[in-house]
Order: sequence, then structure tokens, then C-alpha cells
Amino acid sequence: MENNQRLFEIVNIGNLELKNRIVMPAMHLGYCNKGYVTDQLANFYYQRSQGGAGLIIVGGCAVDEHGYDNMICVDHDKFMPGLKMLVDNVHDGGAKIAAQLYHPGRYSASFMHGIQPVAPSAVASKITRQVPRELTVKEIEDIVNGFALAASRVKESGFDAVEVIGSAGYLVSQFLSPITNRRNDKYGGDSERRMRFGLQVMNDIRAEVGADYPVIFRISGNEFMDGGNTTEEMAIFCRRLEEAGVNAINVTGGWHETKVPQITMGVPRGAFVYLAKAIKDAVHIPVIACNRINDPVLAEEILQDGLADMVGIARGLIADPELPQKAKEGRLEDICKCIGCNQGCLDAVFNLSEVRCTVNARAGREEETAIKPVTQIKKVLVIGGGPAGMEAARVAARRGHKVTLWEKESHTGGQLNIAGVPPGREEFKTLVYYLKTQLLKEKVKVEKGKEATATNVREFGADVVLAATGAVPVTPAITGVDDTTVVQAWDILAGKAVAGKKVVIIGGGAVGCETALFLARKGALSPEQLHFLALNRAETPEKLIALAKQGNKDITVLEMQNQIGADIGVSTRWTILQELRRYGVKAVSGAKALQIGDGNVVIEGSAGQEEVVADTVVLAVGSSPENTLFTEIKKDLISIHLLGDASRPRKAFDAIHEAYELAMRI
Repeated sequence: MENNQRLFEIVNIGNLELKNRIVMPAMHLGYCNKGYVTDQLANFYYQRSQGGAGLIIVGGCAVDEHGYDNMICVDHDKFMPGLKMLVDNVHDGGAKIAAQLYHPGRYSASFMHGIQPVAPSAVASKITRQVPRELTVKEIEDIVNGFALAASRVKESGFDAVEVIGSAGYLVSQFLSPITNRRNDKYGGDSERRMRFGLQVMNDIRAEVGADYPVIFRISGNEFMDGGNTTEEMAIFCRRLEEAGVNAINVTGGWHETKVPQITMGVPRGAFVYLAKAIKDAVHIPVIACNRINDPVLAEEILQDGLADMVGIARGLIADPELPQKAKEGRLEDICKCIGCNQGCLDAVFNLSEVRCTVNARAGREEETAIKPVTQIKKVLVIGGGPAGMEAARVAARRGHKVTLWEKESHTGGQLNIAGVPPGREEFKTLVYYLKTQLLKEKVKVEKGKEATATNVREFGADVVLAATGAVPVTPAITGVDDTTVVQAWDILAGKAVAGKKVVIIGGGAVGCETALFLARKGALSPEQLHFLALNRAETPEKLIALAKQGNKDITVLEMQNQIGADIGVSTRWTILQELRRYGVKAVSGAKALQIGDGNVVIEGSAGQEEVVADTVVLAVGSSPENTLFTEIKKDLISIHLLGDASRPRKAFDAIHEAYELAMRI
């Protein structure tokens, strides 16, 4: 990218000058200790600052006791030394820093701190499954004051700006929305009274921090909730915020409860930028566009097209903290893009764990994982060009070793290639591209179509051998499993096998579900067809939607466990199940396949035995390690290591992290 493009222009939020238009929005990371800033958090953000971001927003930062122990707290002066240390770290890296003020309202969980959640009204949360206590007017005023005092601490700690989270279904959203605000006093009723809490928070913050201190408000451009606020209502609220002295609007989409996926891999890149554009049309202050913007080229297009004034790149900067600098230098091929898998980040948040990243094994461990040059250069042979083998080769070569990689297939990428085939999973191929590019840049000698044997491995004479030979799909012991109608899911996704009209998939884990979606889309309108037909009004909207989810196959997924998609991350599983229902895929849990043959599958479930008609039976019952070569040669070699699925089949996250750590040790 050229330096004169808009992404790297200076921009102002109030009187705060930013060196570029790249904003890292606040994310829950889980790196704090009882509300205190840790070295881990400071090191994490220092790397993102040094990597070239213009503004880093940290948080959420709890304004009272309803926050979480592992997030930043700003409700007491005792936290200020740590806050100042965090500010200094980010400033040392070259970025500006803001703190996001946070109150969860009904999203708070009593099991964490023994306090009943509070909210505008006693409306149960689908997230926590708890009923909050309705706030009194006095308590509301105390919370408003808490926001203002927290903003004062933020300013005193040296932060360049403060942000209020009025999105995602948290407390400000709860007051604003008719779904959760059923009051009939000055804080609820008509839209004017529902806006009162958010506007009062803004007014009290402004009174506390002064007229010149930058204040940002993060809002949901559309709640995507039945009966909730749409873009029209949010535009009115944003105009009122501007009148109250807000300096910028940070626009995201939806609530945590919405049925519209927000940041999973299946969400198209930049899908919700239109929300930012709607708010930008309504106000005269800078607007930040967010959600699934992982590519600086897309970010530049958003700015060039006038859809927003700044772009929020959150998980993209977890994946690659140097994304801004690499983009500025034109090194687009060196950017390790977020793939939206959620395995290390959002899933970790829901599991109350620290955030990590599938594609960046250093995230959250910056201090202890820095790549250091080797003291002794070794001849390293990597067997297998899947994600584990490629990452191990990349890191080993980056450290200075002389690395050769053998891959028996004609292409590298391993299971990532088939993982990226189902609809909405294409981002896995982005990781393949990055790893291929880096192996070339690190001068790894990649030999494709090269099958490793005990003989040629011994003859190669490596100092270290890394066996990343992957896994093979399991064939279960079912009568008739050798029938000609039976194929492996991997072969379906790789284009080596074709399914008939009536398909039974044995195995309802991630592979089975995603194969079902891949097949269910066959015969349905493609996005391009839907766009063309809709613009030309060729059919009614209702019929077009029906055609877009109506394929030409009858698909049944069988799962022995009581839960379909049990191995899919919590933040993604619901979207996959929603898609299966949308495309009419029949999912049967607690069902065991007993026999295959004569055009059907005999199954046993809660209702006893029954037959399911099948032209094609697809096996998706898991995989087993392919480590026969390792077993054969491990006694003959001084240093040989097993890694990735060859050790134990797991997720891409595990393969990348295990490979990184092993390559750092050799």
C-alpha cells in the first residue's frame, strides 16, 4: 500500500491527533488479576502499539463491582498505578490509548462475585440465564456518577481518551432498548426517556473531564433483536450524543444475544460497515467502522468509499500486531490475517480463560515467546506440510536453522485445504497462503510430491526431524461400511467423491456438520445469483430467501452423542446449528448406525431401530494419528519429534501452538 492512501492519514478525535485511521477496539482478554493491570496485559498492548496502530482502546474497564476479576477495573484509585503503567507502555510503542468504561447490567453473572445482576428492568438474560434486579432511581444515579468518576481516573492516569460502551447489550444498551427497559419513569417509557441514561452518562463524564477531553461512544448500529432498536433509532441517539459533546462514534452490530452472527468466520468481511455509513450520514463527528475487518485493503476501500472515517481492527491485531506497519510498507503478503475461527479468542472468553490466537502463538505471551536466533544452526527436516509442519518450519527457519520440508501431496496446507471448503469457512485458506508465503521468504526448501520413508529420512542426515505426518479419517466397524455408496467426508470436501440426492452423514461433530452444510448448499441460489435476482425483482423477496436455502439434497446427520456439534467452539456452534436448520438438514442425536446396504442405513435411537434411505453414506467419525513412519525410525535417530495431528488429532489452534513451541526448543 502506498503511504499517501487514506488509511495512513492523520485524523483527529476532538483535539486528539492520531497518526493513522487504524483503531484497535476494546476486547475482553482475561489478562488482569482482580482488576489490576498486569505485565502480561501491558506487554500485549505494547506490541500492538509498536506495530503501528493509531489508537488502542483497552477494556472493558469496570466502573463498579459488577465487572469481572480478570478485566481492568477503574472503580477505585488503587488501580491507577497499573493504569499509568499501561498508558506508558502504549505511548512508548507510538500509539494513543483510550479506556472503555463498562457496566454489564443484566450480563453480569452472580456466580462470579455473588452479586445479583442489576438492570433497568427485571428481564432475564439469555446469556447468563439469570433475572436481574430492577434498579432504583437512586441506584441509577449512583451508576451514572460511577461512570463519571471512572472517566476522571482514566484521564488522571494519562489516557488520551475515554470510551463508553453503549453496545452489545450491556447496561447503556439495556436502558436504550424497549426489549430490556420496561420502566415507566424518567428512565423508561418512550424513546426520549430510554435515551436519558446514556445521555446522562455522557453529560456527567463531560462535566467531570472537561470540554476538551476526547470522549468516544460505542454503539450497536442495529441491535438485531426482535422488537429492538434499528439503525433509524440508533442514528437519532447518535445525533443526541453529538449534541451532548461526544467526539466520535464507534459502530458495531448486534447484541450478544442476537441471532445474526457478528464475528464468526461465516460473517463476510466488512458485513456491518453499512451500519457505520448510516451513522456517518447522521452525524458530523468521526465514525469508526468495525467487525470482521481483517485486511488493510478492505480497510482502505471503506475509507476511500466514504463509509467511515476510521476502521476498527480488533482480532486482526491479535493475529498480527504488525499489520499496520506491514501495510504501510506494502508488505501485504506478510500479514498473518485473523481467520475468524474464534478458537483462541471468543471461545476462551466464554470459558473464562485467557485469550489466545490460533494463527499467532505469541498472543498473550509476548514476553516469553519472542523469536531468538539460534546459537547452533541445525539441519532440520520437517515431514508433512500441514499447519503443524508449515508453522514449525517457518519458526525454525526464522530462528536461523536450515530447514527442508517434505510433503507427499502435490500441495501444502494439509487439512486446512478441506477445512476451507464448506461455506463460510473459506478463511482457513488465508492461513495456508500466509504459511506458504512465509516458507518461501524464510528460504525453507519445500519438496512437494516427496513421500518420506525410513530409508530416505536416514539418508537425509538431519540433525533434527519433525514428524508432522497428520491424521487419517477413521472407518468405523459398521456392517456394510465397505459398500460402494460409502465415502469419507474428507473426500467429499476435497472433490474426490460426489454425493447422491439422499445423503446420510455418520458423525455429527464439526466435520460432519460442515460437510452437511457444504452438501446442503448444492442447488441453492448462490450469493451472486441472489443479488442479481433481488436487484432485478425477478421473484418476491420471500421466494428468493426460500430458494437461497433450498438445495437439491436430502441430508441426515447421525450422532451417537446426545449433542450435535459437541466439538465446535461455543461461540461458533450455535451459528452452525442455525445454518443446518435453515437448510433443512435433519440432525439426529443419540443415534447409532448399525448397518449400511440396500440403499439405506439401519440406525438405533431412542425410538428403536429404523431405516434411513441413503444414496450416499458419508463417514465423519473422526481421525486417527498417522505416525507409522515415526514409530519405525524413532529408535534410529538421535532427535525426532512428533507434532500436530500425528501426535493426537485436535484443532488448528493446537497444531499451530504445538509447532511454534517445539520449533523454539530445537
